[in-house]
Amino acid sequence: MDISIDEKTKNLILNLVHNYKEIKNVENLYSTPSGYKYIIILTIFVDGNMSTFESHNLADSLEKDIMTLDNVADAIIHVNPI
Repeated sequence: MDISIDEKTKNLILNLVHNYKEIKNVENLYSTPSGYKYIIILTIFVDGNMSTFESHNLADSLEKDIMTLDNVADAIIHVNPI
């Protein structure tokens, strides 16, 4: 049985997301255990006029920020234009 990440860490992740003004919305924040840490999966929404290169750089930066949290093993960000 999977166990989700705790509320405190979930809120830390959402605070990190909100530090990026280019991110218009976030949905589908999931976590799955990987050993004693978690893999975080989420979807961000960005301006549809942003280039694919820029949006993926943004996602890469966010992934790195999320992975600084002690109990996070990996982060996977899906980007959707709006």
